[in-house]
Amino acid sequence: MDIQLKTGCFDDAALVRRVVFMDEQGYENEFDAIDEDPNCIHVTLYVDGELAGCSRVFPEELERAADAEAPVSPACDLDEGVAAGETYIMGRVAVLPAMRRRGLASKIVEASDTAARDAGAKLIKLHAQEYVLPLYAKAGYTQIAPLDYEDEGQPHAWMAKRVVGDR
Repeated sequence: MDIQLKTGCFDDAALVRRVVFMDEQGYENEFDAIDEDPNCIHVTLYVDGELAGCSRVFPEELERAADAEAPVSPACDLDEGVAAGETYIMGRVAVLPAMRRRGLASKIVEASDTAARDAGAKLIKLHAQEYVLPLYAKAGYTQIAPLDYEDEGQPHAWMAKRVVGDR
């Protein structure tokens, strides 16, 4: 299995997100202004040349600028020592149905962590669906808030991870 990770392939990421979040899970508001911002990093994963999954990471400030009503990431102990602009948000991690159960989501999370760190992140936060919390915990993320239902009524929880100067 030849795995390739790329950044900057929004059209491929959008295809995965439509299939997984809209067609499969029934989300309505899948795309937003963040997707078009040059500081948003779209990560895509390919298996043997075939599109398999995606994610995006971006500076936290983009979320506030794009949608003042979006859920705000909660403050946590990991925020200590992290300057403005050094917290990134990871989201839209998805793997196409035919490509699941191969450990690909973990590879996407790892590549997203690296892309964010390379862009200047010291802390990454994410608002994960409840059923995938163990995936992120295995990748070193800590839950920093109780479950909420702010994202189209689906149970989610905020998690965070330091990517520079891990404690």
